[in-house]
Amino acid sequence: MTNRQRIAIARIISDMIKADNIIEEREIIDMNSLMEKYDIQSKHMSESRGLRFSEAVNELMELGGQERTELFDDIRSLSLSDKACVQKEAMLLLALKFCLVERDAYTVRLSPTSRVKPRLIACPTSESALSDPYIVYVESRYDQERNREIAEHFRLMCTSARLYGVNFIYIPELVKEFMSMREDYVTSVIRYMAPNLDDQEIERIYTRLSQMTTESFFHDVLYDRLNVRMEPDVAPSLLINIGTSVVPYCVSDGPVQYYTEFLCLPLYADTLTVVDNVLQSYCSYVSLQYTPVTNQTAGHFRYFGFYKALFDFLIAPPPVQPDLVFLGPNILTSRYEVLFRYSTNYEKILQLTPQGYDTYYQCACGGIATDSFAHLKTVINRLRGKVEQTIADVTCREKYKPERVVGRYKLTLDRSKIFKRRYLDPHHHTYKDLPVKI
Repeated sequence: MTNRQRIAIARIISDMIKADNIIEEREIIDMNSLMEKYDIQSKHMSESRGLRFSEAVNELMELGGQERTELFDDIRSLSLSDKACVQKEAMLLLALKFCLVERDAYTVRLSPTSRVKPRLIACPTSESALSDPYIVYVESRYDQERNREIAEHFRLMCTSARLYGVNFIYIPELVKEFMSMREDYVTSVIRYMAPNLDDQEIERIYTRLSQMTTESFFHDVLYDRLNVRMEPDVAPSLLINIGTSVVPYCVSDGPVQYYTEFLCLPLYADTLTVVDNVLQSYCSYVSLQYTPVTNQTAGHFRYFGFYKALFDFLIAPPPVQPDLVFLGPNILTSRYEVLFRYSTNYEKILQLTPQGYDTYYQCACGGIATDSFAHLKTVINRLRGKVEQTIADVTCREKYKPERVVGRYKLTLDRSKIFKRRYLDPHHHTYKDLPVKI
C-alpha cells in the first residue's frame, strides 16, 4: 500500500467519524485500531486534511478487489461504532459501495472502446451543511427512451424516494412545478433571495428556469456555471449528493473551502431498477427512522435540498476565469510555462514539456484533434485550487469512432483572456502580453 493510499484511507476514516458531528470514545478506539491495521501515521492524518473525500475514493480504486471489500467492511464497522449509522454516514457508504466494492458490476459499455463506471465528482460550494439528499437524472444529450421511461414511472420513483427522506428530481417535472406558480410570485421570491439583482437579471433567471431541460441543466448549470468536475459528454446517469467535503479539514490549517460531492451513477439498467437499488442500499445502511417528505402544496416555494441548490446555482455569479498567458521557455529552467493569472493577484504556473506546451497552445488557438491527450491532462490536473477547476473543464469533447477514441480538444475559456507573452529584452525583464489571435 502506498503513502497516498494511506492518506486516502485516513481521509475516509476522518469523514466517517465526524459525519454525525459527535466524536465518541468508541469511535476513537476503532479509529486507532484501523490506523494500526493500515499503518497510518499522524503525518498521514495531517496530509489527509487537504484531500477531498472524492479524491480519496478515486485514489483507492487501484487497490485489489479483496482489499477494497475489506476496507469497505472496516469503514462500515466504524460507522456503527456508536451503534447508529446516520444519514451522512449512509451516503458515504453508498458512494464507497458503488465506486470501490461493486464498481465493475455497474459499469456501462457505450461502445467497444469506451466504458462508463460509477465515480465521484465535486464542485465548490459556500455552505458546509448537508442538505436533504436528492437524486437527479442528468444527460448531456437527449435520450428519448430514457425520458419516456422516467416520465412514465416518475410518480412511483418520487414516492419511493420520499419514503426514505430522499428527493427524486426530474428537470421537466421540476419546471412544470415552477410554471404552475404565478410568475410574479416566483420573480418576487427571486428578488427576495437576491435583492442586489436588477429586474432584467431577475427576468433572465426566470426565463432560464422556465426553459430548462435535462440537457441545458447539465451544460448550463452543472458544467458551465457550477464547474462540476465531469466530462462534457456524459451517459444518462443519476447524480446523487453524498454531502460536503471540507478542505482543509480544520480552520487552523488555513482558509476553508467547501465542496459538494456527488456520486455519478450511470444507468446500467432501467431507471426504476437503478433508483430502487440505490434506495435499498441506502436503507440497509442507515439506522435512523425516515421522515417522509410531503407533496408540494400550491403556493409553497420550497427552499431546501435540491431546490435551494438550484437557485443558488442560478443566482450566484459565474466563477472567475483567469487570464491564460503562454510564457514560453523559462530562461533559467528551460521548462515551458503557462501562467494562470487572477484579478485578485493570485497566480499559478503550469510547467510543460515543449510538446505539451505546443499541444496546449494549439488548444487555445482553436482546438486540436488527437487521440493521445492523456499525459497533458494528467499534468494539468495536478494543479490544485482555483486553477484545477478551471482547467479541468477546458479539456475536450470526445467522439467515439469504431476502433479508437478521437477527441477534439478546445479551450472553453473566454478568447479575450488568452495571451502570449512577448519579451522585449533578452533577459526577459520587460514584456508585453499580446492577445492570441484565433
